[in-house]
Amino acid sequence: MLNSADLVKVFLEYRVRLERFLAGRLQSRHAAEDIAQDLYFKLPRVAEQFSSRDDAQRYLMRMAANAAIDHQRTEGGRAELLTGMAELFDGLEPSPEDLAVSRGEIAQLEEALRELPPKCREVLYMSRVEGMTHTEIAAALGVSKSLVDKYAVRALVHCRARLSNVSGV
Repeated sequence: MLNSADLVKVFLEYRVRLERFLAGRLQSRHAAEDIAQDLYFKLPRVAEQFSSRDDAQRYLMRMAANAAIDHQRTEGGRAELLTGMAELFDGLEPSPEDLAVSRGEIAQLEEALRELPPKCREVLYMSRVEGMTHTEIAAALGVSKSLVDKYAVRALVHCRARLSNVSGV
């Protein structure tokens, strides 16, 4: 059986091949590097499952293939959503009344954000503005993913409540 240290060695020896495989599938070196890094962070959860280095290499390749498919699905969905949004809003011109209402809602949202604890505000910004996943945010902030989930929910619930109080929804 391979222990965690052995599996990390296998990964490090195999990383270039994994990244090359992923880059070929995704047509993006940066996405390949990001996915390879994500795979590295998953290693401790699977460390005791392999009886040989070959088993570990095969599993890493399978993990990479599955991660590439997930990435392509996500990106495909994102592209489809953006295309749909562009068609929906193309040529839409807001009325002066709509602009006034929007400005008021933005002011209320900014106030609601100022009321949040700094960590909740930071998680919301990283998630919604920077487009980071909760796993990426957890790694960046050095906290657990479940804590990031709690911060995000707290921020969204607070903002939704503040905006529904204003609009009477």
